[in-house]
Amino acid sequence: MSRPAPSTSQELRLDLQGLRTLAVGLVIIYHLFPGRLSGGFVGVDIFLVVSGYLIVGSLIRNLTKTGTVDLPTFYARRIRRLLPASTVVLLTVVLATVIVLPQSRWQDVARDVAASALQVQNWNQAFGSASYESAGALVSPVQHFWSLAVEEQFYLVVPLLLLLAVLCGRGLKLDAKKASLGFLVVLAAASFVHSAIFSTQSHDIAYFATSTRIWELALGGITALVIGSMRLTPLSQLAAGWLGLATVLASAMYFQTSMAFPGFVALAPVVGTILIIVAGVPVKDGSVLNPLGFSNVLSLRPMTYIGDISYSLYLWHWPVIVFYILIKGHVPGVLGGAGILVLSLLLASLSFHQVEQRFRFGKQAVQRGGRRFRPRVCNGTAYTLGVSLVVMSLIAAAGPWVTVQVKALQGFAQSQMALPAYPGAMAFDSTRPAAVPADMPIIPDPAIAIKDVPLTNKNGCAVYDPTKIADSQCRYGNPSGSKKIVLIGDSHASQYADPLAAAAAKNGWQVRAMVRNGCPFSASPPASATTTYSNCSSQNKVSLKKILKLKPERVVVAGMTPYGYKKALQWGWSSNESLTDGYIQMLSPLMDAGIQVSVIADTPYPETSIPDCVDKNGSGSAKCSTALKPVNDPLVRAAQKIEGVQIIDLNTYICRNGVCPPVIGNVLVFRDNHLTATFARTLEYPLAKALNLR
Repeated sequence: MSRPAPSTSQELRLDLQGLRTLAVGLVIIYHLFPGRLSGGFVGVDIFLVVSGYLIVGSLIRNLTKTGTVDLPTFYARRIRRLLPASTVVLLTVVLATVIVLPQSRWQDVARDVAASALQVQNWNQAFGSASYESAGALVSPVQHFWSLAVEEQFYLVVPLLLLLAVLCGRGLKLDAKKASLGFLVVLAAASFVHSAIFSTQSHDIAYFATSTRIWELALGGITALVIGSMRLTPLSQLAAGWLGLATVLASAMYFQTSMAFPGFVALAPVVGTILIIVAGVPVKDGSVLNPLGFSNVLSLRPMTYIGDISYSLYLWHWPVIVFYILIKGHVPGVLGGAGILVLSLLLASLSFHQVEQRFRFGKQAVQRGGRRFRPRVCNGTAYTLGVSLVVMSLIAAAGPWVTVQVKALQGFAQSQMALPAYPGAMAFDSTRPAAVPADMPIIPDPAIAIKDVPLTNKNGCAVYDPTKIADSQCRYGNPSGSKKIVLIGDSHASQYADPLAAAAAKNGWQVRAMVRNGCPFSASPPASATTTYSNCSSQNKVSLKKILKLKPERVVVAGMTPYGYKKALQWGWSSNESLTDGYIQMLSPLMDAGIQVSVIADTPYPETSIPDCVDKNGSGSAKCSTALKPVNDPLVRAAQKIEGVQIIDLNTYICRNGVCPPVIGNVLVFRDNHLTATFARTLEYPLAKALNLR
């Protein structure tokens, strides 16, 4: 995202700044109105190709001229170019988080800010997004820093690799340019093959991974190397520009996040970007730009100015969108989107002129001896600046993180108090409701509720894979118990791991957990899902064979309804009947084998964040209650169609008279669309009674 370097013709490529405008424009429209431009995320791919063209091209030109790269100066320039503006945004986000967000969000944002400051946000997002558990969570206001991390990780090592390539090339009697080209071709090919394979296996991680994006940056560098030998005809220049634009726009309009991206799919926007870059080279008649070419449009001053501020605009627009939604309580419409765009442009312009330029070039130009010049900026000063800025961001992030951590320790101490003070679900017992002491602090504290997860989430058993996890793992209750019970389903089945384990331990049962987030125990695959969950149904068939071989006394099944999947993951099944039939295919063989099957009806789906609402309005606020609405539960319907399957409905312990309060028996009920582990543990008695474990 740096300013353009001279092209091979030594003319400034103004059209490349306009290309940056196209890239950031696609990203912003996608973030504002994803339904209108479902593939606008390809703007990031444009940025990566342009970055590779400019920066890798500049490195190789220096190598060709001098035989080396001034590494201290290169890294110093990257520091001055990127860190000041990004630090201002990160510090602003921390401040806004403390002012606007509930404490339940502070630690997540603090972690993301720290990851962004350390240039590892892409890996933070990759492994954070791989789990269904994070799907319903509020997106991070610094989530977009992932692409900056990819670039900086690449530029941290590529100068060294280019130097090594040139050194090896000398032994083969290759000049610096040929050696660099050969290296980039091999690097791009290896990265592309890896991207194509990994994107089909786990595209949620592949999307953010540095290794799957290197080929885009490398292709930009390759373009910089070969473009100097091109002399297009006016017609070919014209065609390249508009064809490139059509390819990029088609990608932005028709691509979906569910695709195996980047992989093969990303070739379209990458090739389109390269065509646009190529269209800006001089034509044979000597003119720089075809007057009818797209490059001419990109070179217009409004386009180039937005390109100039595109780095700051990219930094600011996403936090502005996120905090707008938090404050307003809804996604922006046309008017709100226009306001966000104007504010983002103002912040970007201010950031560009007052932060980027000042830190990048040092003091303003001064007059001396009749000539204007900018004083040289010392590399050592740049490194000191870089360390200082990173430390500032880390210290700022540590404040809210520590604040919440102190509450977590206090909450742990409270949870060790005598059970009579925190009866939880037993306060709603129909025969002997437990007394609820007044004036007790609720547990878990709303600030840490999101981390109050079941046993399966703490040892990797929430992503059970029968082909990878040994039978000795994911055992709870009494490990040597003669009677066995299997808990299987998605994350809504995981909710019952704690109470089931506690009851089993007391009564000599052994619990086997075979739960996987986002994977209901059905043979029917979802009609629309990411590749991360596409093997769910085939995995269930393997789990079924394992259960039949194990021959447990009981199998307990639970799962989220299609309504919940639509709300949390934005995907579902072709019909509820399809999912019901899929459940029947899994449950029937168990019953035929003489195994008792118990199905737990799904819990209500909160329409708002209960911890945030309680933190803001108090535990007794009616605003934080959830209505118990009748829903179509395919798992329950499947159980009704199979004779002998037991149906357990625990919602009488969560709701009363059609209303589900946020706090029951001094215990917070929900952490997101899942029960808090603390509340789930208070369901031990009714669950054990229903399953006849006592």
